Amino acid sequence: MQRVHPRMTRSSLAIAAALTSAALTTTAAVGLAGGDGGAPGTASAAEPTVQPSPTADPAVRTATERATAVLDDADYVAREGDLTRAERQRVRAAARDLRAVVEKANDTAGERRPAAASRSTGRTPLAERASGGSPAATTDKTTDKTVDQAVDQAVDKAAGKRADKQAGRKADDKTTGSKAAKRDVEAAADPTAPTNLPGVANGTTSLTPQDAARLPLLQTPLAEAIDEPADAPEAARADAPTSPATRIEKKTASLERLIATTDAVVSVKAGPTPEEIAAAKKAAEKRKAAKAARAAERKAAAMAEAAKGYGNGEIPSDVLCSVSFAHGERLRCDAAAALEKLNRGFRDAFGRNFDLTDGYRSYGEQIAVASARGGLAAVPGTSNHGFGQAVDLSGGIESFGTAEHAWMVAHADRYGWRHPGWAQAGGSKPEPWHWEYGTRD
Repeated sequence: MQRVHPRMTRSSLAIAAALTSAALTTTAAVGLAGGDGGAPGTASAAEPTVQPSPTADPAVRTATERATAVLDDADYVAREGDLTRAERQRVRAAARDLRAVVEKANDTAGERRPAAASRSTGRTPLAERASGGSPAATTDKTTDKTVDQAVDQAVDKAAGKRADKQAGRKADDKTTGSKAAKRDVEAAADPTAPTNLPGVANGTTSLTPQDAARLPLLQTPLAEAIDEPADAPEAARADAPTSPATRIEKKTASLERLIATTDAVVSVKAGPTPEEIAAAKKAAEKRKAAKAARAAERKAAAMAEAAKGYGNGEIPSDVLCSVSFAHGERLRCDAAAALEKLNRGFRDAFGRNFDLTDGYRSYGEQIAVASARGGLAAVPGTSNHGFGQAVDLSGGIESFGTAEHAWMVAHADRYGWRHPGWAQAGGSKPEPWHWEYGTRD
């Protein structure tokens, strides 16, 4: 049977077998050392972060900054947007997904306690541990050289041992043939055994590429350091993990598309215009005036009740109310309030206030008027002027047939004022200027 020279070229199968043997030693060494300063068999808990790590790759920092801006938009849309419950949940779920990817990418060794070593990450290469070198001081060129040397040594060592054993078994074939055959069968059954290297003289034919493809390739620092052969299957390249920056960019683009396709309407009310401000101010002033008027009416009603307790011409001045447009004149408070309202209507129609010539008359003033006017004046103590419920007006109202008098006839009764029958044209004593509040004929 043809045997292959032990010194063979390095192939994917040879490297896999050599690394399988080396990985066992590496695992033991790292386990004893407890990783890069961490507790053996433990991993540090990652703290989430939302800001780009100062020690992160520039591409990761750039992707993180863009992702942060999109996350702000997503949070605002989810909070303020006019969305359905399902739409809001989708936006928030996508935002959480992106935030988790950003935090994981920025969880660097420079800011966090490193996790315990695993088979694929966090371990110092075997060649560096054997030489006592520091990982921080090992350059890329030194790493490549160390890897090549380690692989060559592992392959040579495995091939040499196998050649020695084959030579010994040839000398003792007659006595130990059955035992050697048994060992060969067991070794061939274990695809990860260091002695089952293809091309090494082992009494069997070399493994085919199909057999080699089925052999497990352990993930070790040495295996990761060796470049993939140029003829590696395209499927293997497609399965290679994407970079952290690429993952962030993909998640960011996905969230942006979701926001853009979501019918999110954020209601923003424009500030009031100057006209609206003026109208609001006017309305506030109007409400304030109305409130004050209601309070004045309540006070007037209370004081009017108090005035009713006094005799004609005997009402104290502090129980009566003044009239704003007629200095010195006073009336019963409810009559004064009603006349103020009637005067505003008259001013709107004619542009001026009432011309009030006479209001409340005390008993003494009634005597003086009766003396001056004779039979035209009421008997002292009987005039409604003595109760603060009558006024004499001029300014056009004092004459029948004028616009001012006609206006009074049309509007006075709306505010409780009236022109008594005896004072009307054709009455017993016509007085167009005399008007009374709350009286009857």
